[in-house]
Amino acid sequence: PVEQEQPKPVEEEKPKPIEEEKPKPVEQEQPKPVEEEKPKPVQEEKREPME
Repeated sequence: PVEQEQPKPVEEEKPKPIEEEKPKPVEQEQPKPVEEEKPKPVQEEKREPME
């Protein structure tokens, strides 16, 4: 039984799919363009009451 003596399932022993284990595309998952989503014209709003 040499087959049982030497462990051949080394592929299952060490997980190679590290790319799938850690989600790298986090930039695409969450929309960062919040600056373009909400316009913050605070300068114009503050100018009206000041005048």
